[in-house]
Amino acid sequence: MNSFEVAGIVPDTKFTQDLYLDEKFILTAPGLPFNSRLRQSVVEWEFKTVMSEGEIATEKKPAPAAAPILSDEITDASDLFDDEKPEEVQVEEGDTIVQTVMKQIEAMPKTAKSTDENQMQLATMIFDQYLRFIEKIFTRYVTHKELDYDAIAAEAKGLCIYLNDHRRYVLRLRVGSSDDGRSYLLNHALRSTIFAIVISQQLRMPLAKQIELAVACIVHEIGMLKLPPQVYMTDRPLSGTDRKSIFTHPVFSYEILRAYDFPLATQLGVLEHHEKLDGTGYPRRMSAEKISLYAKIMAVACSFEAITAPRFHKEPRSSYEAMVEMIKNNGRQFDESVVKALLFAVSLFPIGSYVFLQNGKIAQVVDVNPVNPKLPVLHLVGAKDERGEPVPVQLNETNKIIRTLSLKEVDDILKSLNGKG
Repeated sequence: MNSFEVAGIVPDTKFTQDLYLDEKFILTAPGLPFNSRLRQSVVEWEFKTVMSEGEIATEKKPAPAAAPILSDEITDASDLFDDEKPEEVQVEEGDTIVQTVMKQIEAMPKTAKSTDENQMQLATMIFDQYLRFIEKIFTRYVTHKELDYDAIAAEAKGLCIYLNDHRRYVLRLRVGSSDDGRSYLLNHALRSTIFAIVISQQLRMPLAKQIELAVACIVHEIGMLKLPPQVYMTDRPLSGTDRKSIFTHPVFSYEILRAYDFPLATQLGVLEHHEKLDGTGYPRRMSAEKISLYAKIMAVACSFEAITAPRFHKEPRSSYEAMVEMIKNNGRQFDESVVKALLFAVSLFPIGSYVFLQNGKIAQVVDVNPVNPKLPVLHLVGAKDERGEPVPVQLNETNKIIRTLSLKEVDDILKSLNGKG
């Protein structure tokens, strides 16, 4: 086994064989980059060397500027504003992510940005911090075998409360591409949690139940950490053996939660979230009446997220396409009341979608119509009123939604608006 000094590995270096953190934990599979986020994580875990049976597969590149752990998205409140320095933020013990971010925002110099822009930037920042939080959960479990239900539940509560009032902003956030399987696990865990929470709120579940459900979603993929990374960090079709390995991850996740005395409802939600009403799911091929409510909600949330998320082996599909697919499977694989709750929570043309209107203009879906999911709230793309706020669009008999825009069309439009076209 060859040893490599972490400090000497340039970000995005690839290895010819698996790269190990220790004798058991694999960091990357052959051909996948040891990127700056992984490098930073290894440093934070206080590992000075990593190991591999292989060698470095690519030439080293000049070291880039220091990168954040998870992504190139906004990672600090100062990124949202001008170069002025904020006042010192007093973070108190017990403050949740949402409370901390709010304090950071309040300490920043005021800007002339519109309310909508500020709320979108706040949602981006909160999303990013929750990604970091989930990474810490997974990291703490791998490196110290620690998993704290109360700590996770406290942050889940903060997210539930925030989404109750601001979900229309969070659901508009676009999904970035995942450059490795670990990024996918983090994004999938968080985005599935968000969808599950908004479904539970549409179903009028009590806050305590929302929190249990959110915790289940946050950690539902933790069992994946017991599988070889090649199984979920690959752009090739899975072999029969790999597929069987994937089928075991709900059991691994369940066993981990049971060992740390998580609530039974949370354990069962994790164990059963891949079960289907028609009995074709896994790991136990359970029928509809035996599947727990948390699992039914998680099944819809995870499936909707998976359809719209970029993966190694597939291109993402639009949220509208995902919603149509969920409705088609309604009652066969997914619980009818849960799918209906998702529909009314995000609309038939889901929040964040871009649509082409009968009058030839383009708009973005920004909120739901509680009366009719076919008539969502829209903002005209590229237009602002005299106060700098988005221009709302009224749908009626003479101005209907003709179709949703493809992801390629959306990318082209956003590049044009940002001056990159």
